[in-house]
Amino acid sequence: MNLDETNNQARIDALSSLAHLEIEEERGHSAKRMFPSVIMGVFFIALLLALISGVTVYRSVSDNAKVTDTLRQGAGLICNAVHANDAKEAIAVGKGPEGRSLVIVESLKSGTFETRFYLHQGKVLQEYSTAGSPYNPETASVVTNSSRFVFSYEHGLLSVTTDQGTAEVALRAQQGGK
Repeated sequence: MNLDETNNQARIDALSSLAHLEIEEERGHSAKRMFPSVIMGVFFIALLLALISGVTVYRSVSDNAKVTDTLRQGAGLICNAVHANDAKEAIAVGKGPEGRSLVIVESLKSGTFETRFYLHQGKVLQEYSTAGSPYNPETASVVTNSSRFVFSYEHGLLSVTTDQGTAEVALRAQQGGK
């Protein structure tokens, strides 16, 4: 080999070793370049988990609100009407088309009126009429769909049960209140 070939070979070897050195340095730097990507991935996963847990909590709260609304539509509505009209001798028991009825009696100057709650053909109905008039389910309003309507009064507490659940109201007037 001549001197030029030896010099050329030495240059090629030097360049080759520099190229290998840069590749090895890049491998060392690749871990430094991956760190921001890994951190970003961890934050993305954390945000995704937070979003999923937020949706789960929202769904749970929404389902609880639906259950509460359903209860309010049924027995709760009846108890609210009873509570609003709580007065001495205002709550009575009547005979509806399919069993007992819960009656709220209102004595006014123009006469005595009744708000009746009773079961009829799988529905709890509310009917407003004059006292003593026959029950008329055709003019009544549907409170809720229910196959049962049971109420009881014990120790100052009126309990009303429908398919949606049981609601209770304390009657102050029956305990000596106004």
